[in-house]
Amino acid sequence: MTTLLMSLIAAALLVMAALYWRQIQDEENNDVREEDGRVTPLLRGVNYLLSDEPDLALQEMVQVARLKSEAADVYMALGEMFRAKGEIGRAVRIHQNILARPDVPKTLHLQAHLALGKDFQTGGLLDRALRQYEKALMIESSHVEALEASLRIREQSREWVEAEELLSRLEQIQGDSLHLHRAYLFAEMADSYFPKDIEKAQACARRALELDVLCAHAHIVLIRIYLQQNDFSQAEKALQEMQEKAAEHLHLLVAAIMGNQKFYQRYGENMLMEYWYAVKDEELALSWLEAVAAKEGTNVVNALKQKLNFSASTLRGSLRLAGIESDVKTPLSEHAIKWRKKMTHFVCGECGVKVIELRWQCPQCHAWGTMHAIREEYI
Repeated sequence: MTTLLMSLIAAALLVMAALYWRQIQDEENNDVREEDGRVTPLLRGVNYLLSDEPDLALQEMVQVARLKSEAADVYMALGEMFRAKGEIGRAVRIHQNILARPDVPKTLHLQAHLALGKDFQTGGLLDRALRQYEKALMIESSHVEALEASLRIREQSREWVEAEELLSRLEQIQGDSLHLHRAYLFAEMADSYFPKDIEKAQACARRALELDVLCAHAHIVLIRIYLQQNDFSQAEKALQEMQEKAAEHLHLLVAAIMGNQKFYQRYGENMLMEYWYAVKDEELALSWLEAVAAKEGTNVVNALKQKLNFSASTLRGSLRLAGIESDVKTPLSEHAIKWRKKMTHFVCGECGVKVIELRWQCPQCHAWGTMHAIREEYI
């Protein structure tokens, strides 16, 4: 059963519960016939949902709303169904009409603001969505759903300071310590300041590592800062710490290390070589070979490959290596290069979604620091 079908069934059941309650009240006022008129199309709508016919189900729900136009709860459920079907404009109009009614109770006012926020967020109108969530929080300042939705929007808009403030509010309400999440927010702040404001970038990166030393992004930003400042002593120390705490992402620093030739020749090459022989990380070797190919050509690539005594042990690695090694374009190398550009390369350890380029925040489940390079079985 699809997610859409489940959403529609849930909305219909919500309406049924509301109608049932109203029917009990109306029986006291001898108004049962009107309720029966609404329950019949509602039941037909549920049957259509169970038969996986959401369009017909929606027609019945519209009929239910028409028979009882003043029933705001019916319209709320109808708005949810329109959003689930992708008809954002109709969902927005319904929820706006509910908010325009003078007799709407405070609890329903809150629900309508949340629903309208979801409508705008689904439609990509993030500023409007954020305003609706803020209005919901004015009614109930500790509303977790509104805070979480606002946090997602702030993160999506790369408004890291505002996101960190929302995270603090969530921590206070839920009683949790979200240190890793906050560390990555500070790492993003550091990245946004670099290289224009080195002092702020360095302070944010250090703050991130104080919160959680496993924050790989903070390690990377801090090392890039030291390399730009030619502070080789601090760069070496920071690189060693990253090898101990977040070595999985060390391959992301290869190009930056090679970009400072003095550091690379004095420290970087030996450190990378020691780490390679310690763990034989294929991702590190391939990233290193790619950086050398871009900077110095395939002759140096072959020399480094021999020095590493490297041969690809997975199909993924073999295809990537084919795209690196060849000076002359061949069908295999051209296919390998195209594959490299479109093949998913990272996977979220929480939800399993796969992406081409590394993201510190999962685009699906929104967890931070859960994306890892895909590791395949040996060939």
